[in-house]
Amino acid sequence: MVDSSRRRDALLDAAVVLLLGRGYDKLTMVDVAEAADLSRTIVYRHFASKRELVDAVAARALADYAVRWRRGLRDEPTPGTPASIYRAGFRVVARDPLLTAIATRDRDVFGRYLRDPAATMPGPAGPGFLGDFLALQQQAGVIRDGVDLPSVAVVLEALTAAIMTAIQQHQGRPDSPSPEALIDTVTEMIDRMLTPDEPDTAAALALLDGLFDRR
Repeated sequence: MVDSSRRRDALLDAAVVLLLGRGYDKLTMVDVAEAADLSRTIVYRHFASKRELVDAVAARALADYAVRWRRGLRDEPTPGTPASIYRAGFRVVARDPLLTAIATRDRDVFGRYLRDPAATMPGPAGPGFLGDFLALQQQAGVIRDGVDLPSVAVVLEALTAAIMTAIQQHQGRPDSPSPEALIDTVTEMIDRMLTPDEPDTAAALALLDGLFDRR
């Protein structure tokens, strides 16, 4: 069982490198087997198809993201506020090329996978889900009263996609702000717009823990 788990991880590790390097459309199961120094038979023993392999790549990346995001959130000065949630999440994603590709639905990386109805990589949550979550945060005491939450949800969803794309496109350019500077600017805007003078961070963290525990 341990050897099987290690082989699976080796295949996923190889798939990540190849996926980022050449993209889904040019990725082959044979290449993954060779990169992992395993036989093609082993690859198909774990994954029935290339699409299933990339499903697993995305699932592992997102599970790891959740762990790293929660860890980073605890280090925020006001953990549980919308600004802290965005800052902790952005920092994890901006430092990981695969997560950045997932967040931006990068067509160079995922190609035809994004059009496959059987693909299981989740898409954006959408403003409806985000609006419901913001309402829970408001009840927990980390969003001030009187905020138009449906409008904020639409703005934040659009802003998230725009910032992730900007980070992806501007990395390495000498005349561009760093990812950290972009993240700090966006989260300061969110903080000024939404956070009350005395946010109830304990209640907000309890809310987040409860949502994760129900997953």
